[in-house]
Amino acid sequence: MRSQVTTKRGDSGESTAMSGDRFSKAHIIFETCGTIDAVRARLAQLRLAISSSKLDEANEVAEFLMWLIHTCFLIGSHCNDPQNKHPEYRNREFDKTFLEKLDAFQAELESHVTLPKNFIATASNDLAASTDVLCTEVRRLERRIVALNEHEPAFDPAHILPFVNRLSDTLFMLARSFEDGKHIPVDYGILDS
Repeated sequence: MRSQVTTKRGDSGESTAMSGDRFSKAHIIFETCGTIDAVRARLAQLRLAISSSKLDEANEVAEFLMWLIHTCFLIGSHCNDPQNKHPEYRNREFDKTFLEKLDAFQAELESHVTLPKNFIATASNDLAASTDVLCTEVRRLERRIVALNEHEPAFDPAHILPFVNRLSDTLFMLARSFEDGKHIPVDYGILDS
């Protein structure tokens, strides 16, 4: 029986991008897309945890995370073909409306979360900790997108880069919203104990 996923074309350490070009699997295109996959997987994990929680806003947050999961596929299609050789493979362009929706979600979070004056030292519960881990993956993705743009000047991340940058802020605020005011700020006095 023929495999539904295995092609054997990548067995040599190379793979084909959406452009049709073959590159080393360590190429920045695949590093970037691999980081997008990691973000998507963490979003899925967080969405399942929230869906099974008793949070009042669980459905709303889970629905927003599903939207973010789908943005990963769209961002990935842009990053996998940074010279836009095959625009027909993209579902749509990534435009300012994505950032507008993200900003609106973050504004809603900020309307009911008050941060302490000090840095947050650590999450105070599992959902917040999982969201913080996701936030670090998104920051890694931002660095990968910048590196991809440096390597492929034809790549235009004009709407993607601000979205990814602000996504980490949004996730930070989401983590803090899960703490319900029980934040654990940095206390350097602990170092003297």
